[in-house]
Parts: sequence; structure tokens; C-alpha cells
Amino acid sequence: MITGIGSFPFADIDEAIDVIFSSCAEIPFWPQLPRRAPAENMYTAFLESVPSVVIDEGSGSAFVDTTKTDGIEEFYENCSKRTLDAFAVSEKAAPGFYRFLERLQDIRQGVKFIKCQLTGPFSMGLGLKDEQDKPIIYNPGFFDIILKALHMKARWMIDAIKTSYPEKDIIIFFDEPYMVSFGSAYVSIPKEDVVAMFNEVAAGLDARRGVHCCGNTDWSVLLNSDVDIINYDAFNYLDTIFYYRDELAGFLAKGGWIAPGIVPSSEEVLKASAKEIKALKTKFINSITAIDAVIKDRDILVTPSCGLGSLTAEEARRAMELLREFA
Repeated sequence: MITGIGSFPFADIDEAIDVIFSSCAEIPFWPQLPRRAPAENMYTAFLESVPSVVIDEGSGSAFVDTTKTDGIEEFYENCSKRTLDAFAVSEKAAPGFYRFLERLQDIRQGVKFIKCQLTGPFSMGLGLKDEQDKPIIYNPGFFDIILKALHMKARWMIDAIKTSYPEKDIIIFFDEPYMVSFGSAYVSIPKEDVVAMFNEVAAGLDARRGVHCCGNTDWSVLLNSDVDIINYDAFNYLDTIFYYRDELAGFLAKGGWIAPGIVPSSEEVLKASAKEIKALKTKFINSITAIDAVIKDRDILVTPSCGLGSLTAEEARRAMELLREFA
């Protein structure tokens, strides 16, 4: 099975969806196009209507003004009542999501899963700063707002898909580029706190819940969380997750999926061959079946190593063509 991460370098939404449908028709996903408009970046797109968050409409940048507390009480009330409309991601922030739902009707019959994505809590917590330029993850009160906002926006997104396609199963990824910095001298956050934040945003979602990390990290954090899928950059770091053999075995035993990103999401994609990518996949299968022999090829979800938004259009198309080799 194959799917993508989310971002593309295209400016035209339908062009991106055409590429997705031609390569990932069984597990299509909505396209994020950060070069098209500043509001489509991976942070701002999921911060609309969150109290204390100030968004610059021109640049698409955002920060938390901790002196601004209007709306917090109403926010928590909407969380308690699960008023999903209050957490909608607008068409301005995610036009690809809305157009994707419209066009999905064209390939509806062949779809096995519908994939969606949003920014994960660890990356949002470190990437989003307060008015003093301090990561909001270090402010427990305001970070709690961010955690609950991400959880509710995930619920809204799943509900929006289910409203149009109630018969389809959903995969939702929390994208976590900042997880590569976990455990470094610059990030002093206990492991149990990181596990807890993943568990909070993923709790009770009507979907297979995944985390995408585009680099190396302490994989025991994700393997001990309540997520169902771990997607990682296997093109550059294939062996690293297997260093955590005991945790990996436990994750697989409870039905977890490891989704290798074996198609490069860099300029290397123009030099990579299908033969090379297939060899990586074979190495991954051999490694994972050595831990859990009942893993079947059909259980393996293959992706690019990361989003394709930083590539050229030619490179992004080539990445999807290589991915299609595994359809």
C-alpha cells in the first residue's frame, strides 16, 4: 500500500490532486501547498480560531500572545461539548482539503483508506512561540490550549471526511519534524511528557492514528505511545528504528504498523532508481519480519521519506512516480 505525506510545490490545487489520484488512488490524501499561500503552512493552517494565537495574514506567521485571554473560557466549553464547527480548518487555510473532498467522488469506488494530516503536538509546541519568542511547549497553561485545539481539529477533519464518505476508513497523520530534536541539549522535555501529549491528541479519534517523523529520533517515545502507525525516513535512516527491538516488538504485537518512507524527498530523487528503492523495501521487510514473522507485505504502508513541498515540480512528480512502483 502507498500514500503520501501531504505537501507539494505546486501552485495549482487540481494539479496536485491529479498527481495524487494517478499514484495513490487506494489511499489518497489531501494536498498542502505552502508555496501557494502563506496561510497554508504547517503551523498557521491549524491555528485558526485558537484563543491567544495571533496570525499575520500577510506573512502567514503566528505566535501566542499570553496577555490576550479573550475566548479561552468559550474555547474550553466548545472542547467539552465537542462543538466541532468551532474548530473547523477554513478553506482559506486548507483549500486542498475542500477540493480533495469534492474530487474524491471520481475515484470513490477504489479507495481503501482516506488519509488526512495535521501538525503534531511536539512540533507545534516547539515551532509556535509566545510574545517573548519562547516555545509555547514550555508554558503548560497555553500549551494545553494547543493540545486540545489539535485534538479537536483532528476530530473536525475526520468528521468532515466521514460526512461525505461514511463508508471509508480514515488514516490521520500528525506530522512531527521537530521530533528529530528530542533528547538533544536544546530540548529539555521528559519522555513521559512527550508520550502523554501524543496520547492526548490521538485519544478517541475514529481513524488509524499515525505519526510522521522525517528523520532520526528516540523511537521508544513513539513506540510507547497510543498511535497505530509510525512513519519514518527509511531512505536515510532505515536501520534506526530496529535499534529499539523490544519496544518495536511490543508495538507490532498490539497491531501497530511501521510505514517506511523509502522514496527520497530531496534532489536525490532524480538519481534514485526503482531498483534501488525496491532493494530498500526488501531490506526493511527482512528486518521487520525478523522481529515479527507474521507481518505480511500487505500490512506495509510505503511513503516518501517526507513531504515534497520543498522540491521542484519535476522532483515531486518523480517522487510520486517512484512511489507508484509499489502500488
